Amino acid sequence: MKRINPFKSVYDICDNGDIEYKANNVPVFARYIDIEVTNNCNYKCLMCPVGTGSINRKQGFMNEYVYDKILNEIKEYKTPLRFIRWGEPTLHMNFIEYIKIAKDLGIICHFNTNGSLFSKKQFNEIVDIELDSIKFSFQGVDKKSYSEMRNTDYFSELLDKIKMLYDIRGDKAYPYIHVSTTITYETEEQVKKFKKEVEKYADLVTVGRTILDYIDLNRVKLEEKDKNMIIRLKGEESVIKQHPKCCPEVFDKLSINWDGSVSACCGDYDNKMIIGNIKDNTLLEIWNSNKMNSYRKILSEKRYDELELCKVCYDYMELQASGLQNV
Repeated sequence: MKRINPFKSVYDICDNGDIEYKANNVPVFARYIDIEVTNNCNYKCLMCPVGTGSINRKQGFMNEYVYDKILNEIKEYKTPLRFIRWGEPTLHMNFIEYIKIAKDLGIICHFNTNGSLFSKKQFNEIVDIELDSIKFSFQGVDKKSYSEMRNTDYFSELLDKIKMLYDIRGDKAYPYIHVSTTITYETEEQVKKFKKEVEKYADLVTVGRTILDYIDLNRVKLEEKDKNMIIRLKGEESVIKQHPKCCPEVFDKLSINWDGSVSACCGDYDNKMIIGNIKDNTLLEIWNSNKMNSYRKILSEKRYDELELCKVCYDYMELQASGLQNV
């Protein structure tokens, strides 16, 4: 059975080159929403501010009040939800129940995970409630490159987890299985080998580039061996320092943290671009706020250097673009 990504229509709109991202060309409400049920993680990945301990904002778990408020405000629009942002969502004790509540409202749901905490029972549950799509996040393309970045040896086990879900899903339509990884120095041959293996059990495999630029070695809480690993990998980093042609973030979606604060940026792990809090304002008010509109104007005019996060934001998922990534 050939499956279609349930988010395809949303992504097609957002990625449509015909859309002119201008401050006066904004949809009535966000086309989709990212929510962070927790910014805690069970991994200590070297490319992540959570894993390296360089995150400054408070860590916690989204409570029912915040989650219910989000659903009450988006159910009118049937706005799709992505359970992503910072942290591992499966650490939240109610993550499956949260998905089920949204699905009962007819809301499309997507889920990102490192896969390490999923059990067979939970896989059965997400198949039963028809989670629309799930993305398993790798790092690298083999045991060596995965272990370097993830700081743990779980490459083979993660492949087994994906196969398990694939088998449990069987002929059912959902969830759409997406496998994603990023690379630093891996060769074209290694990437092809990885994709050939994983494509047997996934509906989509994507490969991007690992960004290590933001990591401040003076701030990270790592052992010396891990700091030396980052220094080595930075030297082999293969990201092309090219800003996105346009930034759809402020025109297409909202990013909601576990405590109800709302950011204009998916990469904002330390609350540098907060535009409001769902406890104080409605999402519609935040979507149309002066602060959000000011970001839209700056980014539509490609004035990236005026914003701390945007000036170091690069297009790192365009592996397939001719000549861009040299793989």
